[in-house]
Amino acid sequence: MEKQRIKSTVKSFRRLLILLLLLITQPLFSQTLTSAVFRELRITPAEGQTLCVNSEIKFQVIIPYTLPGQIEVSMPQEKEDISFRTLRKVESDGGTKIEIWLTFDKTGTYVPSPLVVKIKNSRRQILFEPVTIGINPKEQMPLCVILRGNERNKNITVTAGQKIKFRVCLQYATQLVHFSWDIPKDSIFVQGKVYDFTEIKQREKVVTNELIPVCDFEWTPLVPGVMDFPSFDIKAVAYSGEKHNVAMPKIKVTVLKANSSANDNALSSFDAAFESDSEGQEQTLPVYADSVEAQAIAVKIAELRRIERKSFSIKVRRQRMEYEKQLGLPHTQKEFCNIWIYLSAVLAAGVTVLLIILIYKKRRGWSILCGAGLVCAVILLIYCIVLGKRQYGISAGAQVFSIPEASATVKSEIPAGNRVQIISDSGIWYFIRFGETEGWCTKEGLILI
Repeated sequence: MEKQRIKSTVKSFRRLLILLLLLITQPLFSQTLTSAVFRELRITPAEGQTLCVNSEIKFQVIIPYTLPGQIEVSMPQEKEDISFRTLRKVESDGGTKIEIWLTFDKTGTYVPSPLVVKIKNSRRQILFEPVTIGINPKEQMPLCVILRGNERNKNITVTAGQKIKFRVCLQYATQLVHFSWDIPKDSIFVQGKVYDFTEIKQREKVVTNELIPVCDFEWTPLVPGVMDFPSFDIKAVAYSGEKHNVAMPKIKVTVLKANSSANDNALSSFDAAFESDSEGQEQTLPVYADSVEAQAIAVKIAELRRIERKSFSIKVRRQRMEYEKQLGLPHTQKEFCNIWIYLSAVLAAGVTVLLIILIYKKRRGWSILCGAGLVCAVILLIYCIVLGKRQYGISAGAQVFSIPEASATVKSEIPAGNRVQIISDSGIWYFIRFGETEGWCTKEGLILI
């Protein structure tokens, strides 16, 4: 009797427990039967995949408060350029996850046919979110993309001396094989951050349209005009495994002439140490002629020195020296007369002819002496050519900068009328030497001799 009473109590407790579970779960499952829940459900692409043509794209939706055995899913109807691959149901987070794989034949924006499901003899439709399908990276050759902020491969308009920051990126590439560039003329070109082009294995498995950064640059054109963007020599490996020479995008750069009142807030990495001195101030191109009189003095001295270069006349030299002496300027610096180049050339030619005659007449002693004279004549000719090719200018109040940028710090100012040597030029800038001072000044600050 006691055993029967215990068994009866256990059965009653079990029935009560089952009844409580049914009372708890019944309201939850009953929510899936409402139309409001289904109207909010949408089938969306799974994260972490590239939406491109000719690849299987996974879509999914989670129906809450429903077990997989309570759902019947009908095969989705195929549309034009959309193919159905497979479908499955799995239990997920107290509900049922439906996963569908589709392929698309062309690029564009699509809305696949609604998915029809049946829950407890109730048929309902779940809509797809619109999806945009792009090109397949596996079918593309590597591309070079130039980024400036949010702009990619856009034409550029700047003023001379204004720096251009940009980033070189690759697209549809798994490996960078070669990367180099040609330094643009008449400009400042600085390499910045170099990015690590790694994780090749990961990119081989995950096909992506994303841009892969390669290197940052700063480019400062110095000469007004229309020019092409700097050229890069790039070789990369595509998703197909083939190596390709990557073509540069067609980008035109229009460089405007910088006015004396134009803003130039961009600072180069060369003069970053002076950023606190110039921050918030208007950067302008310098004005070199302090007055019309100073400009006129520089022009007259340059003209007198040009005449001195073309003449042996002592009168011309004295006239120039007296004028500079009156102004309190250095006047002992003589100009090399270019006639010496022609005289030394004639001398070398004459000695050469004489040497040939002496050799022909077999005058050995005189031939050796004449040969030594020919060597001296050739050395004299070379020396004269070197002196003649040296370029000088007269300062019109030129300011000397540490680098060829108007925003750079000023090292010194050369008073009008002084002669300076021009070492090289780049665009609107000269690199000059004046005594122990070397630096950059604009061409407007000098009158060429």
